[in-house]
Amino acid sequence: MSKTILITGSSTGIGKAGALELGRRGWKVFVHARSTERGIPVLDELKQNAPNADFSLVTGDVSSIEQVKSLAKQVKEQTNTLDVLWNNAGLTLNERQVSVDGWEMTMAINHLAPFVLTRELLPLIEPVQGRVITTSSGAYAFGSFNWDDWMNEKSTYNSFKAYSNSKLANILFTRELARRVNAQAVTVHCFHPGLVSTDFGKPREEEKQKSYIPGPLVRSLFMIDAKAGADTGVFLAEDPSARNINGNFWFKRKVRKTNRFVNDVNAAKLWELSEKATS
Repeated sequence: MSKTILITGSSTGIGKAGALELGRRGWKVFVHARSTERGIPVLDELKQNAPNADFSLVTGDVSSIEQVKSLAKQVKEQTNTLDVLWNNAGLTLNERQVSVDGWEMTMAINHLAPFVLTRELLPLIEPVQGRVITTSSGAYAFGSFNWDDWMNEKSTYNSFKAYSNSKLANILFTRELARRVNAQAVTVHCFHPGLVSTDFGKPREEEKQKSYIPGPLVRSLFMIDAKAGADTGVFLAEDPSARNINGNFWFKRKVRKTNRFVNDVNAAKLWELSEKATS
């Protein structure tokens, strides 16, 4: 029987590259896009490149908690089990924006959406002792939380700081989730994909995104392509050795050390705040 995975943000970039690779390897892949209009051309492209693969489109704007839950419902209606949830959707913005639920947009999409989606889909993951993977970033090292202002409501907004904080949140979330699901033998990972040349950082419809994305010369000299960026995610999804270690941060298929802010106390604190924000 083929294994099943949901990859959020798989209409472009490393999410799409991961979907194509796992589809070719025989996985049933739920391809996620913000809308049907955006997703159908991607689905057609994937099917053209992997004619024998099993791709299904699911949709939802993950800046909205209600739509994240709708996305989970679509998956539940199509499968009883989920071997892997790959939380990959993300963005970075030029100016502070607020989600429909009232939260800073970068944190809403990069952290709260995976938090809610994972909790919604755990009943499908636990029976098969599946895996939860989250795309983080080495930028986490520039992040830290003032727990009284973790959504940047009081301080001066800095886009890179907001992005770094959201990627730090991915690692703290991974750590605390691993502790909570260890008894169910669910494996939890997050990883840094590397400096990837993708559409990440281009406009999200009407939203203005970061201008610090490197220019063409830098991309050509230093950045890797989407397939290379997805490699560690694909590895974590299916390699047997990835079951041996839980709750860690990976890069180039290896566990990497994190800084001192990544600890059990901070991971539990973020979980508590995330529960309050999404309840």
